[in-house]
Formats: sequence, structure tokens, C-alpha cells
Amino acid sequence: AAANNNDVAVVIITGTGRAFSAGQDLGEMGDPKRQQPGFVGQFPYFIDSIAAFSKPLIAAVNGMGVGIGLTLLPHCDLVYMADSARLRAPFATLGVTVEAGNSFLLPQAVGWANAAELLYTARWIDAENAKTLGLVYEVCAAQVLMQTVANKAAEIAKMPLVSLVTTKK
Repeated sequence: AAANNNDVAVVIITGTGRAFSAGQDLGEMGDPKRQQPGFVGQFPYFIDSIAAFSKPLIAAVNGMGVGIGLTLLPHCDLVYMADSARLRAPFATLGVTVEAGNSFLLPQAVGWANAAELLYTARWIDAENAKTLGLVYEVCAAQVLMQTVANKAAEIAKMPLVSLVTTKK
């Protein structure tokens, strides 16, 4: 809806409570009925929508981000992260491969060796490490994260929509 609404110039993705994202619904992976075309709650629909999103997309990582909580970030234009948040790519421990195009996108964001280390070890990374790696644009105190992101979104939203969309494209 936001992609098709000319009154929306910027979208912020965040979580609630102590989690940014607990990861993909693993039950969906094993349930063929939930993988049918047209089921909009499914992972492919979500990630296709994010990948094709034509307007500025800002992530506000408010807490723990596991799996898609990390692999979503290279799809975003700006990523802000609370200083108390952590990220993890648990794919190797689950016996599955990385998702959402991140065998390509994650090395672009953090470099090949850093991506390999994150994906092969499934270790937790804190906000400062995520910023050092280049996965995060800015680290904020948790209590000011959303205001900081809202201020940046408001600054960007003042620009002509056609310019934002064309620049992103």
C-alpha cells in the first residue's frame, strides 16, 4: 500500500518489544499449504515486496534481529540500530542456506570475508560491530532510536517524491 500511495515518501521498518525480528516462520518452510501463490503472509511475498520497493526504506533495529532480521538490512537504504540490539544469521546452525539474496547482498555490504564469517559461524554481532562492518549507518541509544529515525525520514520526505523514486531506481 505504501509503494502505491503518493502521500508516502519514506517507510520505516521496525519491531516491537525487545525484538526487531525473530526470523522467518520456519513452519512456513515445511507447510506446502502456506507456500501457495496468493498467500500474502508468506516469506517470498514479503521479500519480493521489500526488494522491489521503490521509495526510501529505513530500518530501525530496535532489538534482537535473527535471520531475516539481519538479511533484510542490505535491502534497506538506511539502517539505524539501537546500541542494545544484536543481530545473528543462524542459517548454518539450522542446516539451511542464507535467504533473501544475501549470498550476493551481504558481501556487498560488509565484504566477502566478513559475510563469510557471519554466515559460517552464526555468531551474534552487537550494534557497534554492525556499524564497523558497514551493515548499519548509525547506532543510537535505544530511547532515542525512533525519534532519530523519524527525524531522518521527515528530512527525506521533504524532497520531491519523483526525485526520491528516480534516485533509488
